[in-house]
Amino acid sequence: MPFGILDPKLPAHERVPGTVHLYKAIHGVDQFPFAHLKRDGDIILVPQPSDSPNDPLNWSTRKKDFVLFIICLEGIVASTVSPILASSTIVLVLYFQKGFQAIALLTGYHLAGAAVASVFITAIFVKYGKRFPYLFASGVLVGSAAWAAVATSYKSLLWARVLQGVALAPFEIAVNASVGDMYFVHERGVRLALVSLSIFGTTFLTPIITGVITQNLGWHWMFWLVLIFSSVTFVLVFLFVPEHVYNREKRLNTDYVGEDLDVPGQSDSTTSGSDLADDDKEKIASSGGQSPQEERETYLQSLRLFSGSKTSRPLWKIFLRPFALLLHPAVIWGCLTQGPLIAWTAMIGVVLAAVFMGPPLWYTEVNVGYMYTGAVIGALIGFVIAGVLSDFSAKWLSRHNNNIYEPEFRIVLVIPQMICGCIGIWGFGFISSDMFKYSQYLPPFFFGLETCGMILGAVAGASYITDAYRDIQIEAFVAMLLFKNLFAFALTDRAYPWITTIGVKESFIIIGAVQLAVSALTLSFWIVGKWNRYFMHRHNILRILHLE
Repeated sequence: MPFGILDPKLPAHERVPGTVHLYKAIHGVDQFPFAHLKRDGDIILVPQPSDSPNDPLNWSTRKKDFVLFIICLEGIVASTVSPILASSTIVLVLYFQKGFQAIALLTGYHLAGAAVASVFITAIFVKYGKRFPYLFASGVLVGSAAWAAVATSYKSLLWARVLQGVALAPFEIAVNASVGDMYFVHERGVRLALVSLSIFGTTFLTPIITGVITQNLGWHWMFWLVLIFSSVTFVLVFLFVPEHVYNREKRLNTDYVGEDLDVPGQSDSTTSGSDLADDDKEKIASSGGQSPQEERETYLQSLRLFSGSKTSRPLWKIFLRPFALLLHPAVIWGCLTQGPLIAWTAMIGVVLAAVFMGPPLWYTEVNVGYMYTGAVIGALIGFVIAGVLSDFSAKWLSRHNNNIYEPEFRIVLVIPQMICGCIGIWGFGFISSDMFKYSQYLPPFFFGLETCGMILGAVAGASYITDAYRDIQIEAFVAMLLFKNLFAFALTDRAYPWITTIGVKESFIIIGAVQLAVSALTLSFWIVGKWNRYFMHRHNILRILHLE
């Protein structure tokens, strides 16, 4: 029972998926029985790379980081569209002659569009890889930005916002998985922190900038600028983001191809051995398990939109898998760890628009935009803490656990998440309820604490799912996105009536209590997480529902 983590009782020949030997030596003696496995110094490479030059795990670190940088850059442009209207609420209320709730729903339906689109797009990700969906989303973002830039009616802008949600979906569900495709376990922590900062943290820069743009150029120019930047990033994605989903099992001349080096035959990619096409299996069998050497892919070949099917699983099964995973305990934990704190930022946005821009404060769109400065700083601090603590805690705990890594070591981040998130929520609610009594600098400070906790929770959830459930990570991220966005949609729909009925302070007391209870659940998950991994491996919910 390492560090309080419950060990399931196993037969001698069985191992728990996700539990791996991370270091080669125990007390100075190499006790790991698989001497042929590849290593980086004393760290065993997990997953094991093939010998192919086209295996993304074999790319140079510079190439991997550049590809991830381009994906994150496109993700920043796509995700900053979510809060783009936050500091322009009053302007849009007057322009369209609509109420606060209707303007809030321009963001709500945007998030709903992302949730619905994610279910369809995930099937393309799993079936055909990541390059085409990334390109498709980049193109949709260009088109929807152009539409919003010329919209003159509420209905027209609403549908443009829905399409912008469609463009956002691939980057919310797949960039974490892209890190898993290209990097080894011991390299993922800081990269996953960068992804969370890009997708969730940088969004708070948007209101700061758009408030000034709206005041000086008009609200349409917010979308003209998105059109310009998204056009540039579309070209970058096309030129520099090759396909990085790789059927490693077909190429690797060893039984140990997956995340769990103690479980023979477990696949690392979204495809398992049972998913390989029959002709691939025949080729491997006829070669006696010795796969033919691949030629290095040329740059022009890397530009093709599709590189073949990645699984023989039918699309309709892939479509249904995220809904089934909403019954998976680890996915439920991931939803609760990531979703609420991200959704609470939408609640804070409603308060900033409805309370600070209305009487008696009468903040302008520029003033409200500046209120997001604290959120940006908090997100950056969260990124630094997560980047340092995630990999360090995983390695330190592994060293003190006989060099064995457990994915539960990643969820240590929930401790600072709970502290920062709850203090931020309660502090913001108390201060915002009586701004004449307190300093105007305190709401941005507490908003920053909340976003710091948000980043920490996002990294904790993403890194745990990536390491513990590699074979279902895409579908798991879709389930988590569905929960987060539909929850945020409900908040944007009901937030304004809620705070006007019971008050800002009372609303945030309730929200903080909910967040504290959700964070406290992680303690029980720390204890039973490993047992749950084994139980769900033996009682696979997807296999039970014939979706495997």
